[in-house]
Parts: sequence; structure tokens; C-alpha cells
Amino acid sequence: MNFPSLSRRSAPSTPWNDLVSLQEEVNRLFASTLGSPQRAAGLFGGEYIPPVDILRDKDNIIIRTDLPGIRRDDIDISLTNGRLVIRGEKKEETRDEQANSHRLERFFGTFERVIDLPVLVDGEKITASFKDGVLEIRAPLREEAKPRQITVNVN
Repeated sequence: MNFPSLSRRSAPSTPWNDLVSLQEEVNRLFASTLGSPQRAAGLFGGEYIPPVDILRDKDNIIIRTDLPGIRRDDIDISLTNGRLVIRGEKKEETRDEQANSHRLERFFGTFERVIDLPVLVDGEKITASFKDGVLEIRAPLREEAKPRQITVNVN
């Protein structure tokens, strides 16, 4: 097996640039010696983990996750012991048997995402909406968890 030589970028040397450069070199080495994968299957090679944003405003914990190409009927959301579980399935489209594949990177199959919610969430009032491939879950905070203004008296 013939290994290609390492090369360095001419960017200023900072720990961040060095780390990015090392990652690019390792990726290039693997691609050149093992060949490019025919099908990528998510971040960790076998699972799809949809990215989430978790925000908090004065009244809610807001969870947004991108689920492109997934139908609302193929999403299941449950809450058990303070753990919000988002499950779903993206069904594979029918392929044209006469077409040759050059690269297949899109994910098809099932996924699950588990998010621990703080105890201060009112589980009975959680709502979810799904629009344009974005799932938004709103988990209202209990009254005791909401910020309140305290007046300071000066003597």
C-alpha cells in the first residue's frame, strides 16, 4: 500500500487551524487509501442523529430539529420520566433500476433522539408543530421556574 505524503497549509499557526488541518489530512489519507465510501450513513456510520437546537425563553424550553423529507405521520414524540424521545423514519424513495448510482449519501431509515428536560417543565402542556421539515416542540416552564422581578428597597 502506498501512502501519500502529508502537506501543511500556509494559514497562520493557531491551535484551531492546526486541528482543522490535521483533520483534513486524516480525511484525505483515508479517502486516498481506502477509497471514498459509497454511502454515508449518518454521523457515526450507522445511525442518523438529527441535529437539535434547545433554547429557553422566559416561558418555555424550545426544541427545534430539522427533519427534511420526513412526513409528519412518520414522527413519534413521547415523554417518559423527564426524557423527551423523538423517533421517526425516513422512507427510501423508489429507485430507477436502470439508473447507475454515482454517490448515495442521503439517509433513509429510522432514527431516535433523546433529550433530558429539566424538572421544571410542565409535561402536560408540551406542544409540537411541524412545518417545512422543521419540528418545533414547546415545553412550558412551571410557574416556579419562570423568572420574576424582585424589588430592592433602599433604606
